[in-house]
Amino acid sequence: MAYEIEEAKKLVIEAGKKLIETGLIARTWGNVSARISDTQFVITPSGRAYETLTPDELVVVNIDDCSYEGDIKPSSEKGVHAAAYRHHPTVDFVIHTHQKYATIVSITGMEIRNVYSDLRPVLGSKVPVADYAMSTTESLRKKVEMCIMMNPEARAIMLMHHGTLCMGDSYEHAFELADKLEECCKRVIKDNYMRYSWANKYSEEDKLNFYLNKVHAGKMPESICDLGSSVRNGNMFTLTVGGETVDVDLETCLGINGIAPKCAKIHKAIYDNQDVTIIKHITDPYAVAYSCTGENMLPMIDDFAQIVGVDVKNCAWIDGDTDECAAKIGKAASGRNAVIIDSNGALVFGNNEGDMQALEIIMDKGCEAAVDVNIFNREHYVPKMECFLMRTVYLAKYSKQINK
Repeated sequence: MAYEIEEAKKLVIEAGKKLIETGLIARTWGNVSARISDTQFVITPSGRAYETLTPDELVVVNIDDCSYEGDIKPSSEKGVHAAAYRHHPTVDFVIHTHQKYATIVSITGMEIRNVYSDLRPVLGSKVPVADYAMSTTESLRKKVEMCIMMNPEARAIMLMHHGTLCMGDSYEHAFELADKLEECCKRVIKDNYMRYSWANKYSEEDKLNFYLNKVHAGKMPESICDLGSSVRNGNMFTLTVGGETVDVDLETCLGINGIAPKCAKIHKAIYDNQDVTIIKHITDPYAVAYSCTGENMLPMIDDFAQIVGVDVKNCAWIDGDTDECAAKIGKAASGRNAVIIDSNGALVFGNNEGDMQALEIIMDKGCEAAVDVNIFNREHYVPKMECFLMRTVYLAKYSKQINK
């Protein structure tokens, strides 16, 4: 039964905040809608922060043709939501998420054909995957709608390289679908590793070593360099390494109130090449594992291409060649928001805490995807031209809008 418009708007706003809090989306990615009649639904607006969203900013959209009234533009994925309501008359709440494990499984292009028995009461027997098309496009809408039509029993579907669409009879049902789908995909990834590795028990360390051995990169390092985190303030930056903080002159790279560590040269090189104010060293196990391959990273996920870059370079950091290495790292950072440091994780950089939170989420998902999809032996990448288009639009439009 459709929601009254006031209740629908309240629940959509609550859902947007919940998606952010639970890490199912980053920044303004993903979208939420609620049916208010047989012919209309309300949906989140395009490019506005969920944390500060108000009822007046939500947009009423017509299911039939996606037309709307007013000056506020609805989510660019409104057509996907309209398709869900059009083909499922009992669906009253739809969330489009970018949740980690379902997104990783979507990259393989494989549907989940035999859902675990304990999850079937919510997910049904199968979770299909819609073919890839660039986000916000009519092609994506058509492919998602085709997937919905071809799988009428499915209420949760995966969107290749992109995320999920969870079509609930209610607010609670939509989130239950997202939750159970994530649990299902996490188990699929684990079971896939167990099958290919012949391991009799699961551990993350063993999986990462299996991956590195598979790609001929040895094993996880016993230790890594602390490359520090920093915040720029005018002609200096404050660098924290190993719990100790020192202010560093940006021009000379000399410590102002102490001795600057060698990694200060990296931070200076990035600040010289990128208009950013924050740099953070990412050392989660998947980032470290991928860095050990020595390979550059290409996007398998479309929001990676948008937020991080069309590729991420892998650069060495060698004690004794720090000037040369720092210069190469700085050059590799240009035009991107991350750089991988060989066998030492990655550095991400942006201009505010929102940037950094999004970058950490996306790099974490991207690195884990690189490991898990390789074990599936089904590595698929977002087309390079589409990466360029999405990155250009993000920098020109969405990143500026979200930072207002």
